Amino acid sequence: MTTLDWGIVAAYLLLSLGIGLYHMRQATSGLSEYFVSGRKASWWLLGTSMAATSFAADTPLAISGFVIKSGIAWNWYWWASAMSGLLVVFFFTRYWRRSGVTTDVEIIEMRYSGKPASFLRGYLSIHAGVLTNCITIGWVNLAMVKVLSHTVGINEKHALMFCFIFSLVYTMMSGLRGVMATDFIQFFISMFGAIYLAVVAVSSFGGMGGLKDALVAAQGAERAAEITSFVPKSGSDVFLPILTFIFFQWWAASNVGGGGYLVQRMLSAKDEKHAFLGTLWYNIAQYCLRTWPWVLAGLCAAALYPNLQDPEIGYIQLMKDFLPKGILGLAIASFFAAYMSTIDTHLNWGASYLVNDVYKRFIKPEATEKHYIMISMVFTVLLAVLGMLVTTLMQSIREGWYIITAISGGVSVIYILRWYWWRINAWSEISAMASALVCTLIFRFWLNIPYPHVLYYIVPITVAVALVVTMLTPPVDEKTLESFYRRIRPGGQLWNRIAHRCPDVPRDDKPLKMLPAYLLSVISVYGALFGVGKLLLGPWWQGALLLAISAASGFAVWRFIGRVNWTR
Repeated sequence: MTTLDWGIVAAYLLLSLGIGLYHMRQATSGLSEYFVSGRKASWWLLGTSMAATSFAADTPLAISGFVIKSGIAWNWYWWASAMSGLLVVFFFTRYWRRSGVTTDVEIIEMRYSGKPASFLRGYLSIHAGVLTNCITIGWVNLAMVKVLSHTVGINEKHALMFCFIFSLVYTMMSGLRGVMATDFIQFFISMFGAIYLAVVAVSSFGGMGGLKDALVAAQGAERAAEITSFVPKSGSDVFLPILTFIFFQWWAASNVGGGGYLVQRMLSAKDEKHAFLGTLWYNIAQYCLRTWPWVLAGLCAAALYPNLQDPEIGYIQLMKDFLPKGILGLAIASFFAAYMSTIDTHLNWGASYLVNDVYKRFIKPEATEKHYIMISMVFTVLLAVLGMLVTTLMQSIREGWYIITAISGGVSVIYILRWYWWRINAWSEISAMASALVCTLIFRFWLNIPYPHVLYYIVPITVAVALVVTMLTPPVDEKTLESFYRRIRPGGQLWNRIAHRCPDVPRDDKPLKMLPAYLLSVISVYGALFGVGKLLLGPWWQGALLLAISAASGFAVWRFIGRVNWTR
């Protein structure tokens, strides 16, 4: 790191601080401004903010590590989530925006009734706001430690502490409004850094042909073929896990109904259409734009460093070996950007749970907005400290990802039914979450069943327990169900019992009407994803065909969006 490199990093940090100061006065004027940006965000801003938050300092390291250790195909771990992400777009974004809540767990007492609903809201606030959040903060910190320890000639703990405190300060003063504005810039800085490194690294081999030859020389022809394959051969060690990702994990162990910081962005949208378009843009950016720079970096690292003890270090080693003065500083700034875009979101989002759904709901419901803003800052600091403590306990980024996925196993099925079946109650969700957590402890940590095979035990047990509990416990009070139906207007036959009580409420489009557009969007996203991959790795004509299919499908989806009635 030269003086020029440090100057670029400092300029980026000052820019971020300036954005935070600019938004400080408006952001701290009330909880709605602080946590949902006054519900005035446009689709392009909230969608880019979603993408920036999903792109953390851990992401390039983990994904290039996937390629080095298990091949390109292991990226189905997150590629398969495009199916769940697009499901959220077409089936849930409008419901979330109609709710008008401040956090996704606030919907609990709108959907359910009685003490179980109050308990569930409080529990989810702690579970998501503290447990899940701190694990995420922990692996993002771990990634930044790896980056700084291998690139910067200063004590990595001191450097990490500076980055973390800096992120904490501007998050506290700017709220979600400043976070999204900074995310918008951070996304493009991070993408530029990733693309530049991929281009320089591939060029050092003389292009893609030279890279593939180098892979064969370093790994052997059979192993090189495995690494570059999009789908593994049957019988290989990774075949069954990847089939699990493609056909099982994406719907069984992810929040298909939408949740967390993604919902926070949807709630910040100007209206339903902006929530819909923003989430759609996020999925396009997430899967079509971000994938290949990291994958190419992983292929280069696999060719250059075939004996790495820690595959997640390969990306950092490329930065050290190929980036010139000035550009290295920009790359480090891009890691700061990726790191901060995630840390600021998780601190603000986590604090929103603790303030809106614990402190305001159960401890001090009648305080002033200024008081709640002050408490929000206190909880932001608390989460920051807990996240740093969790970092000291983590060794692997990918293991942190697996833990989060495992404790969600089966719960997503109940989250879907929450919107489309009136009979689901608070006990359904409580039992599902408890079952998934207990099953993870037993099967993953006690019996040591590897991921993702452990999902075959967790998911069916969780769903079965939740459905049995649903039928053994009383249904939600019908007044609560009627109020929820009037606010959200969920479609489908499983709400007919409540719909008959509300004949004056206009019926929403039937869910099945969204199915063709959803399927076309999946084809379009995967067509673009693999079309680019085939253009890079060959054969090129398959890439061109896939991109043509993607464009045609995308055009059909766009025509569908134009026919949707957004005014209801």
